[in-house]
Amino acid sequence: MSAFVVVELKVKDSAAKERYSAAAGPIIKKFGGEFLVSGAWEALAGETGLSHGAIIRFPNRVSALSWYQSDAYQSTLTDRSAGMECTFRLIGA
Repeated sequence: MSAFVVVELKVKDSAAKERYSAAAGPIIKKFGGEFLVSGAWEALAGETGLSHGAIIRFPNRVSALSWYQSDAYQSTLTDRSAGMECTFRLIGA
């Protein structure tokens, strides 16, 4: 069963976010991840302080956790922190 990483974000520094995205994308693919959608949220109920989001599908929870915990992905976190305020959530088996 697939696992999904749901990302909510607000851009703080466009250049840092672009560096993060350029580095993180190939790492996600290496672990079997696939971006299903990304862009601005449209809140249907409730309030959110984070304006954009993405949903990434992985083959399973183990693949998603292996990606997130990998040295390669962890090396992108400086640009991620500089580039955006964000939350990452994992759901699925």
